Amino acid sequence: MPMSVPMRRKRQRLSDDEARSIMASGEYGVLVTGGTAADGYPYGVPLSYAFEACPAPGAPWGRIYFHGAPQGHKLDALAENPRVSFVVVAHNETAPELLTTLYRSAMAFGEARIAEDDDERRAGLEALGRRYCPGLDAKVAAEIEGSLARTAVVVMDVEELVAKEAIELVRARP
Repeated sequence: MPMSVPMRRKRQRLSDDEARSIMASGEYGVLVTGGTAADGYPYGVPLSYAFEACPAPGAPWGRIYFHGAPQGHKLDALAENPRVSFVVVAHNETAPELLTTLYRSAMAFGEARIAEDDDERRAGLEALGRRYCPGLDAKVAAEIEGSLARTAVVVMDVEELVAKEAIELVRARP
């Protein structure tokens, strides 16, 4: 189920293509989960990620892949509640003379799950390799084969994607 809260400042909303571009090009993102019942706090964790804007059943905006250890707080939180958001900030510049920050960011909403079969885990790791290690396909493939059994891959099916920029950037557009 997509997020249903409308954006309050509609003029600042970026196009769908701009939202995809921010997701595809960000250096890192922050995964936000509901946390666990044991701690009672939401949990946000910065991650390396790969965004693939290829619609699939249950993922009309595409998928986000990230990886890590096969156990830990992040996976515990996802097991309790797979509904998550993922935030990428593409631009952030303090403008003291304007008393503001000039930003462009995107936020994805959806459900995350642990990839269970080797083919899907491999696909996620290959997407990360293409993203962060272009031109090193053989090295990435060898690393994947050597670490596949001890690596968790999380797949976020993106149900909604929105992006926004500072009003000052909107006003500066031609």
